[in-house]
Amino acid sequence: MKVKNLKCVAFALLMALAATPNVRAWDGMGHMLVAQVAYDRLNDKARAHVDELAAKLHKGDAPYNAINIACWADDIKGPAGDPQFRGLYKPWHYIDIGCNANDPDQFANPPALTPTNGNVLVALTHCVDLIRNKQTDALVTNESVALAMVMHFVGDIHQPLHTTARYNPDAKPGDKFKDDAGGNGVSVANLGDEVYGKNLHSFWDEAYRRYYENGQVKTLDPLDHALAPDSPPLKEWLKKLPLDATGKVDTSYDVKKWIMESHEIACTQVYGTLGEPYGAKNIVLKEEYVKQATNTARHQLVVAGYRLAALLNDLYGK
Repeated sequence: MKVKNLKCVAFALLMALAATPNVRAWDGMGHMLVAQVAYDRLNDKARAHVDELAAKLHKGDAPYNAINIACWADDIKGPAGDPQFRGLYKPWHYIDIGCNANDPDQFANPPALTPTNGNVLVALTHCVDLIRNKQTDALVTNESVALAMVMHFVGDIHQPLHTTARYNPDAKPGDKFKDDAGGNGVSVANLGDEVYGKNLHSFWDEAYRRYYENGQVKTLDPLDHALAPDSPPLKEWLKKLPLDATGKVDTSYDVKKWIMESHEIACTQVYGTLGEPYGAKNIVLKEEYVKQATNTARHQLVVAGYRLAALLNDLYGK
């Protein structure tokens, strides 16, 4: 291949990577809070098993623990991630269900699961089945990886914009861009200190620690991702979560039900109270929207933690 052609290919690949939607779901601290809520509710046998499996994965020279293992599926996307898995499994983190009856049916004809294809419903179900049946495969090569994915994807499902996208009501067959990629395509003008991306998706990734001040959306400082289970900073942050105010959480294992609950929040609150039409750019989030989002996000972290605990106790605690 000629040098000129090689440059063109490299440029095309760079542009494709740049266009890849942000699929972080909760930030690392959010996933750790879900894991800590769950860890507090594991029985002794399940807790020991999770501790042991987590320590078999490493980020650089440091082993993961039962809390920050929930970040592994995001960590591998970056240059510091395990080279064996770097950049893989990105579509496994979300499913783009629309809010209108004529939007594409994301449950019909489930996508084949490959390292670069799938969705969170198929991926989480697959990982749970592997653990339950004491199996591994070419996609999920060991039980520690399976556990890391389960812990992460349960959290992902409870971030409403990882279950939902708003579809272009005026799109015609063959149009390249038909949805907003779970809010990634909705730019936000007043995310004052955002470093990952000033869009609606990134706002909701960290909504549990957002607040409104002088017209700007601010963000409380994150926790260190190297914290161990039961660390004082984690325990202190749990006091901000509605651990006793969630009502009776249905912890029965039903991935599709969990997805649809988050989807309902996305349609009625995330988009429903936004007050902006499809395609709006540089929107300004209002104070009441930010307050409601913070409360909802904290509630969702707790629900995710309760459900993760019940699932891990079922898988490892018998």
